[in-house]
Amino acid sequence: MFTGKTRVDGEWVVRKDCFSRAQTLGAFCQNSFSRKVTLVVHGELTANVKDAERELSRKLLTVIESRRAGRHIHVVDNAGYSDLLFGAPARCRSLTMQGEHVTVMPEIGEGFLGGPFDRLRLRTRGINRLEAGVLGRGTPRHEKLLSRLIERVEGRAVLDVRAPARRGPQFDLGWVSERTAYGAWVAAPERSGDEKAKRLAEAVEYVGRSARPAALHGQDQRVVVIEDAVDLSSGLREKARASGLLIGKVKDVPL
Repeated sequence: MFTGKTRVDGEWVVRKDCFSRAQTLGAFCQNSFSRKVTLVVHGELTANVKDAERELSRKLLTVIESRRAGRHIHVVDNAGYSDLLFGAPARCRSLTMQGEHVTVMPEIGEGFLGGPFDRLRLRTRGINRLEAGVLGRGTPRHEKLLSRLIERVEGRAVLDVRAPARRGPQFDLGWVSERTAYGAWVAAPERSGDEKAKRLAEAVEYVGRSARPAALHGQDQRVVVIEDAVDLSSGLREKARASGLLIGKVKDVPL
């Protein structure tokens, strides 16, 4: 079910086209609540704001009541609906009562973090030649280091483990801790000696250039994760610091 004005990647889409796009991908759409509704797309307010706000709150209150009764209804915003259309995961939004109105709560990392982390999706994403060269993406070495990072982060049950936002910087793994959104790039280029040090410096430059925009709510921190055997020189640390990055081994990542 759709509420308010719906945009797909910033472009307004009329309701019948929203229905058409969703139905093409196998969804069933309707204009009013019933027990069949499992997803509400929360769009922008339109027309008379007071009336629209009242109507939106009424619908979202129905969602809250359904959740309290044990029947979960997902709520996504325009960005989440856009992600779903393009096959990406979308985060389910938290709702709260503020007086007589229901508010969709802002979340740490919006615009930086995406939906739930999906290892299979990570494995099948496109990899460009630069990423393969400076980060080692797509190689067994990179996969092994990434697995260690995933195990460490997922081992902390209190962390919210996330994928990158579809239109944001494409890190490997994200999480939220202490009101900060972290995005980690694993760097494991298949080189040795001076050539490896050069590639790691290029990896830091690459992450520093690609990591925009910043989160809309809360702080975001970019992290470059390297192998235990790598000598983390003061020059590489300084290069990362100058780009606003943290760099370290799996055991050093902030959780």
